[in-house]
Amino acid sequence: MKKLLALLLTLTMSVSLAACGGGENQTEEPASSAPAQSDSEDVSDDAAEGTVSAGEDLTWGLTPFEERQTLRLGFFTGSPLSYPFLFADNLGVFDALNIDVEYTCFTGGPAMMEANAEWDMASCGLGGLANGLYGYDFSLVDLTDYEENLAIFARADSEIAKDPDNPELWKGAACVYPAGTTAQAVLAKYLNNMGLTLADVESINMDNANALTGFNGGTGDVLGCWNAIALSAEDAGYVRISDSGQLNIGMPCGTFATKDMMENHFDLVVTACIVFHKAAEWCYESDANMEQAATWYLDHCDEEGFLCDESIAKRTMDWYRGPSVDEWIELYTKTSPDDAGLYTSRELLQAEKDILVGLDFFISEGKYTNEDRTRYLDDQRIDPSVAQAAKELLGK
Repeated sequence: MKKLLALLLTLTMSVSLAACGGGENQTEEPASSAPAQSDSEDVSDDAAEGTVSAGEDLTWGLTPFEERQTLRLGFFTGSPLSYPFLFADNLGVFDALNIDVEYTCFTGGPAMMEANAEWDMASCGLGGLANGLYGYDFSLVDLTDYEENLAIFARADSEIAKDPDNPELWKGAACVYPAGTTAQAVLAKYLNNMGLTLADVESINMDNANALTGFNGGTGDVLGCWNAIALSAEDAGYVRISDSGQLNIGMPCGTFATKDMMENHFDLVVTACIVFHKAAEWCYESDANMEQAATWYLDHCDEEGFLCDESIAKRTMDWYRGPSVDEWIELYTKTSPDDAGLYTSRELLQAEKDILVGLDFFISEGKYTNEDRTRYLDDQRIDPSVAQAAKELLGK
């Protein structure tokens, strides 16, 4: 009965949820105003289980915009790093704040960066973040996840699966993974622990979902993938050799805001980031909330044709490591010296240091340079202004 009621609630809320796709920018200037009364309806106790409490203020204590806003989001299908936006939308929070959300969906960060005319803010993994920092003028205003389920697999009957720490077995092995992503960084780290490099293996470039499809078809000896696809690989019987969690290199994911949004719609960016982290907190408040989040995650994957099932959706959300509001603010305000000792002009934000963990790998592979690294830091492309404004707004 509870599942039926939750489904009915989900269907009701989905009427206001825009389908993933592009749209013209209709964002208006946010207006300063006193907090307005939310028009959201009360939710019955039974239907509210796993969603919101009866009578809860769906503005989450924020001030609704006087004029209707439109926020276009670049959304990463299948990776939890984007999904608290969707959860907040389904709960009715954006509507209560007088914001319409439009989604354009992607399954890769570089493609998301190339399609930047279609979004105002966009969330992706570290590979996409490095690409965005290098080739565009976006501000990285948020860290939304620390991915630990970036995994390496081998076939169960393979010699590598039987003796995964033997470097001789890895030499010449065909490794299928999305090149230029954190899957590559995790594989490189594992190889490095054995005294090997990517030059010692054969790399076959396929995107996340196609990598598993190719591996299922017999391509390659090793598979690198993440999140729901990694769990599908596990369910298919492949042996998890290692992952970013085991290697202690949880890879940060984050959200960019365009230059226009930062200059002309800054209040909307601040509000969106606060809502994201409050939605992440909502997920962790109860098992019922996390179960509802997994249901909405699965519904969206089904809509987008992304490989998933009920078990994978639940386990994917169990892996999610999204920061709370306070943790996000600390990431963008706490400073300390550069661990690599390369940058001495100032102490670095913890968010900058976390991004550099992966960026320095891409530099070591020749994709970017130390000059690029210095430029990002000099220009403070990992921009603390949104978190600082949120800290002031929330009285932190």
